[in-house]
Amino acid sequence: MKKKNGLIYGAAALALLCAVYVGVGQYMDRSQKKTEDKEEASKVYMTDVSDVLSVSYDRDGEELSFTKKDGTWIYDQDDKFPVKQEKMDGIVTTVSKLEAVRKLEGGDGFGAYGLDQPIRTVTVTAADNKKSVILLGNATEDGDYYAAIQGEDTPYLISSSLFTETDSGLDDFMALEEFPAVAGTDVTEITVTKGESSKHFVKKKLDDEKGTIEWYKDSADSQENKVEDNSPLNVLADSLTSLKVKSCPNYNVNDSQLKDYGLDQPSAVITYTYNKNGKDETFSLSVGSLNEDSSCYYTRTENSAYVNEIEKASIDKCLTINGEISK
Repeated sequence: MKKKNGLIYGAAALALLCAVYVGVGQYMDRSQKKTEDKEEASKVYMTDVSDVLSVSYDRDGEELSFTKKDGTWIYDQDDKFPVKQEKMDGIVTTVSKLEAVRKLEGGDGFGAYGLDQPIRTVTVTAADNKKSVILLGNATEDGDYYAAIQGEDTPYLISSSLFTETDSGLDDFMALEEFPAVAGTDVTEITVTKGESSKHFVKKKLDDEKGTIEWYKDSADSQENKVEDNSPLNVLADSLTSLKVKSCPNYNVNDSQLKDYGLDQPSAVITYTYNKNGKDETFSLSVGSLNEDSSCYYTRTENSAYVNEIEKASIDKCLTINGEISK
């Protein structure tokens, strides 16, 4: 009986401890929420735009204007321009609810803060077409900026975020073409063509768990085609999957313009097949001429509207390693 009573008392004590734990947790959650609500209530915001439709600003005499259409940001002067969506989303997050360090009520006139001749104006248009024009004035020694809403009399002090995010030219908004996000180990076939010479290699997996493989020239059907040393082709696969675009001189190229980049008759074509999520995909890159300072090759992926620049050293590594491979 004593043992039974002990179990009952133990269970009751455990239940009580659980209740206390839950109660303390709820109290802490409520306390934290009250603190957060209090902190939020103490903040000062210059703007409160729930649905930003467009953003424009002037920078060193250059005006940039972007509008959101069907959920995508478009550059107003050229709807073909590939806008970096995450950069625009970052600006929108800032301007939609622009927090002030403090509100300068009862201060000097706008001229004292450089707001009579602002260094930058940022125009935000909401979905209901209501516009807010943010004026940026002088910077402080601490790196903050004076700011105001056009048509209002109160200046504010804000952090440097808005100035920094809008201190960008058009090129900074360009979304560069991205190549397949795969590793060299995902590559199963490689073809490198230079002029009349073309070499094709196939990878054969021996043991998935151990990661052992063999490379073959042309076909894995015959052991005679087996490559003696896997290392050069493994390095080549890594090099191919590491290629990145440095810049994009033409994002809407037409066939008549390809010759300007040596891409009407490419000097080389690199193609590789990779396996991703159990499915084989193929990627092909044409290599054209060198750019003006010979630091990059002009390149183009298959049927792409983009002419890209990729560093010469990276392309050369993919082309010259081909000569190190022997049976």
